[in-house]
Amino acid sequence: MLASSPISRQDCTDNCREGSVSDVRVPSADAIIAEATSRTGWSGGIDPALREGLEQNIAAFQAAPILPAVRDAAMETLVADLEKRFRIEQYLSEHPEIEQLEIVGPLIVGSIARSGTTATVAMLALDPRFRFARDWEMREPLPPPVLGEEDNDPRAMAARKRAATVDQSVHLYDPDGPEEDLVVLAGYDMRQSHQRFPMPQSYSDWFMADDFSSFYALHERILKLLQWRRPPNHWLLKSPPHLFRFEAIVRQYPGSTIVMTHREPTKTIASACSLFELVWKNICPPGAITKEFIGERCLDFWGRGMEIAMRSRDKLGEDRFADVWNRDLVADPIATFEKLYERLGFTIDDAMRGRLEDYHCRNAKGAHGAHTYTLEEYGLSEDRVNAVFAEYNERFGF
Repeated sequence: MLASSPISRQDCTDNCREGSVSDVRVPSADAIIAEATSRTGWSGGIDPALREGLEQNIAAFQAAPILPAVRDAAMETLVADLEKRFRIEQYLSEHPEIEQLEIVGPLIVGSIARSGTTATVAMLALDPRFRFARDWEMREPLPPPVLGEEDNDPRAMAARKRAATVDQSVHLYDPDGPEEDLVVLAGYDMRQSHQRFPMPQSYSDWFMADDFSSFYALHERILKLLQWRRPPNHWLLKSPPHLFRFEAIVRQYPGSTIVMTHREPTKTIASACSLFELVWKNICPPGAITKEFIGERCLDFWGRGMEIAMRSRDKLGEDRFADVWNRDLVADPIATFEKLYERLGFTIDDAMRGRLEDYHCRNAKGAHGAHTYTLEEYGLSEDRVNAVFAEYNERFGF
């Protein structure tokens, strides 16, 4: 059990009600580092960027209006992620040939949440030229997966069992398909966006200001680890928070191409609010957050993210990007992908067309049930959202 230290009369942050945060006990950064070191025998120390991220995480979870059991679990996750980081570092030091491997691309799907990123990357993943990141191998990267042995890999088998419990009407989840790399791997550098939690504004501000150089350097090393015994090496990745980091991505991966998906912000924000509510209502004390808070937080986070992305796109140039409009993907996925592939310099054969048609039939709107929501539920209006995204709307035709 990790040792904890109290925070006497912790100031109430902007996302919780007065008096809901006091005498919160959490482990110190030193205690978490010591525990992860004890579990692994790691003797390489901890670099400043990793420690900074750890300290930011601890402070944020101290202030977040979440249930004590949820906070305790979050602290244990920090230890587990740091433990995995140390084990990855040790494994790579024992196999230096891994870091000599080449990565092609990657092709990265990144845009505002609920804009069609999941469907776009799932359909791209039907192309055997790509190597995509699966949830189970990112959460447990050691030992690295082996081509031909994955059907019986215990990690994959456990993921397939978990998939049966996922509400596919909210988020499509395929245990053998692509999953969000940033959501999982960022934890190994303590740079999670933590959208599963109502984190204080100070954490979001730090997340947006950090340049993520340390994370994407680690990111490349982990991809090489995962492809070592499981080719190919042309990576396909997806995570909406990549939206904040296009410049850092290109610095680390000069050969990368970014696919931005586009959907009306009035729809994406409403959908994101609904998703946040589904998650947060089960981890917060009754009355700790309101629907209006969810609306404000969601609009601020993704509005700022899109502003950062557009400025980065201006700097990087249009040649670095390809675009997919969700309305086109829903209406005619084959034509949409033919246009996308032409932009990427690829061709679509009949086999790929067949796979796209099959995916579209199996996952057409309503195939997994309905999920309804409105902006007004969260204290927002179409005019308010459109004002925040005015430049984006004009640029991309909304």
